[in-house]
Amino acid sequence: MPQLVEVDLDSEVLGAGMRCGGRLRVYLEPVLARPALWILGHGRVAECLCHFGALLGFAVIVDDTMAVAERFPEASRIITDDPDYAAATPAAGDFAVVATQHRGDHESLRRLLSNEVGHIALIASRKRAGLVLAHLRKVGFDRQALDRIQAPAGLALGARTPEEIALSVIAEIVLVRRSRVERVEAPQAGDLAATRAEPLRLVGRMR
Repeated sequence: MPQLVEVDLDSEVLGAGMRCGGRLRVYLEPVLARPALWILGHGRVAECLCHFGALLGFAVIVDDTMAVAERFPEASRIITDDPDYAAATPAAGDFAVVATQHRGDHESLRRLLSNEVGHIALIASRKRAGLVLAHLRKVGFDRQALDRIQAPAGLALGARTPEEIALSVIAEIVLVRRSRVERVEAPQAGDLAATRAEPLRLVGRMR
């Protein structure tokens, strides 16, 4: 997180040891690598997700044999030669959305569950999501693994159009992402000054 660091210019040990003396305040703001948003699938919802993701600072990677580069101009990478999603290797801090329109739900989710990706979202109806989860349970995935999947994906916005569905999904991803940041940046028990200055905000899931 950003910090102000004071440098004692008079000190030969802890400061800069400059003849002019005095004190200097330096503002430090870390530059972190962008998390990746993996989109497995194509179609209008995937296209909107790519746009929203890029707009919000994600490195968007689209993995689908039917993805056309012209439809995903803001993607950092497009993978079109990966029919079994073997190239889908998101990191723990990344996000993955399955928008395969039912044709690759099972295989794509099996691949994602073998990685450490922290958030997996399945765009599907409630009925379809139940069938997919039941299949994954049948082939050996336990409850802990299946709990990693948000199905159906998205906040309960009453979304109907592809654009609205993409908005609900990316909004949920932002909620999860910022909740992670707040947990990391929460003040320690002994940091009373920080607690008084900035109360800890607790963010819950909106379903």
